[in-house]
Amino acid sequence: MPFVMKTRKTIPLIIAILFLNHTILFGDDYVDAMKRANRENKPSVLYFYSNYCPYCNAMDKQVLADKEISGPLKNEVVYLRVDVEKREALAGFYGIRGYPTTLLLEPSGERIAKMPGYIPKKEFKKILTYAIGRHYKVVGLNEFLRKKQR
Repeated sequence: MPFVMKTRKTIPLIIAILFLNHTILFGDDYVDAMKRANRENKPSVLYFYSNYCPYCNAMDKQVLADKEISGPLKNEVVYLRVDVEKREALAGFYGIRGYPTTLLLEPSGERIAKMPGYIPKKEFKKILTYAIGRHYKVVGLNEFLRKKQR
């Protein structure tokens, strides 16, 4: 019986430690975003950037700041900007090697697509349509983008 008592007390402690380590490594904002995506059943868009990246700065100004893009990012998905200088562990977890990189995740956190580099506004809008419309359940992103061009 003493072993069972110790085990029952130890398991919650282990879970708390694992959650704390996850939070320390990836940050509260990431953990909160993933919980929110799951709770609200919305796909996530993780945008990995560096303040020292000219392509990131261009994408911020020319694409992400545009109302056609910023509106859906605020309302239709769970959007998280990830500064790679501050969140190296998170960038490493997702295998981010260059910036900017945009990652789409299902509400469960499962990866849908990873898109490195600057994405023009017109294409980014199609990518949002793909995620918001849950087209990833029936077709891959590249095929969806080819069909949207026709």
